[in-house]
Amino acid sequence: MKICIVGGIYAKGGEPSNYLKITPETTLTAGCRAAGHEVATHSHYDKVDFQRFDVVHVHHLSYGALRMASDKSNTPFLFTPHDTSHMDGLPFSNATKLSMAYVLSMADATVSLSKLEARRQQEVYALRDAIHETIPNGINTGEYSYSRENTAGQGRPWQLLFSGQLIPMKRCDILLEAFARVRHVAHLTMVYQNAQLERDLKAHAEKLGIAGRVRFAGKMQPRELAALYRSCDVLVLPSRTEALPSVITEAMLCGLPFIASPVGGIPEQAAGFGLLLKEGTVEDVAASITHVLENYGKYEAASLAMSDHARNTYSVDTMVQKHLELYERMAGYTPRRHRIWLRSAKPLTRAIAERFGTSGPPTPRSAQNQISVTR
Repeated sequence: MKICIVGGIYAKGGEPSNYLKITPETTLTAGCRAAGHEVATHSHYDKVDFQRFDVVHVHHLSYGALRMASDKSNTPFLFTPHDTSHMDGLPFSNATKLSMAYVLSMADATVSLSKLEARRQQEVYALRDAIHETIPNGINTGEYSYSRENTAGQGRPWQLLFSGQLIPMKRCDILLEAFARVRHVAHLTMVYQNAQLERDLKAHAEKLGIAGRVRFAGKMQPRELAALYRSCDVLVLPSRTEALPSVITEAMLCGLPFIASPVGGIPEQAAGFGLLLKEGTVEDVAASITHVLENYGKYEAASLAMSDHARNTYSVDTMVQKHLELYERMAGYTPRRHRIWLRSAKPLTRAIAERFGTSGPPTPRSAQNQISVTR
């Protein structure tokens, strides 16, 4: 099978960018190739002859999605938004709202990362006659495996961890303010690929008087990050919105207790493990950290069961196999974009994609280039 994967992680020409090396798109690509399929990868800014492929799978809302939604080929179009912020009540521009509605109305199949996301999409968008599948992101369970090497506050300060991007939606400022209120002796390590707010957050830590207890570690390779999951005591992710964050699954696999916002697919992903925030305020985050530290034995006792659940639910093999089954099902499918309303919008959409979607940045400069390039 000839498969085309378009994603925000790819630079112009289809090579993975230096922004992130391992993402759902790169994992899926490697798995499909290992299964013997021919896979071409492209950025949202590449001009592509989609007719050459059996299926085209676009990840994230950007020019590649608009281009495929209005494409003249007979190739089936699959779309994975990787984003639930519009469903979590966050404001979207009118252009983004219209673009999302248009792309989803033209996609032949939509892949959601959680059942909640699938249900909300079906409630909000025109998905009639489209195939809708829920396929969680897969994580390398060999790289991220169960082991606890932490001291749980015995003999050294408690070790807290944030892993993600230093962008507004992650609410790292709230995390720093909450950390400053925690009375237990603790250190916080921040791992991130996108350093957009690094300078501001370092200044904020200085102002709060906690700079000496906060380590801005920057990028880490998977092996380094896995070691950190095993040696830390709790992961904290107070995001404003998420789809299905890989860092939660990675932490679960390593047995690391976590505190997270109940947004997007996280409640389903957590499966009763960890602690979900109630309000997400500074006070709530601080109280949640304190609660986990003071009741750590409870969370530690559940760590192995949590790891087993994550390994059984979020393996790479399961993710790849479900996608390949969907691709086989879609091959030869008559594209919806050729037989449904909004045909008149296609010439305009093609013109927009041609005008603005071929000279964009070769690599994602920030999470704003695509709606969601997340960890």
